Amino acid sequence: MKQITWIFLLAVLLSGITSCNRHSIPKPDQLISKSKFEKMMVDIYLIQGLNNLSRDKTSLKKLTQTDLYFSVLKKYSVADTVFVRSLIYYSSFPKEYEKMHVDIMNMLNQAQDQFRPVDKLKTKEE
Repeated sequence: MKQITWIFLLAVLLSGITSCNRHSIPKPDQLISKSKFEKMMVDIYLIQGLNNLSRDKTSLKKLTQTDLYFSVLKKYSVADTVFVRSLIYYSSFPKEYEKMHVDIMNMLNQAQDQFRPVDKLKTKEE
């Protein structure tokens, strides 16, 4: 398995375990802001989509999924440990985390709308 996949699985597992407890996770010293975290997650979801494309992966053969994830971390100048700690912290508040995911999905939908073809002009036959 890829290293980053294990990190995400660990984060989800830890958030699931901690959500059963009444104790909240202490706020990390270097917490990523919500807006920056959401933008990073949008880029990560886009990378996952790019990596899952079934057509012509020849240009991506040299890059691993881990390389792609680390490119997002590099883009935002965030260390992987800071990202994981922020992910665990935000996911320890399920209702707030769900709101963040709604925002992330809205950003992805807006990006998708930019590339959606314009409907054909209606003809007289319609």
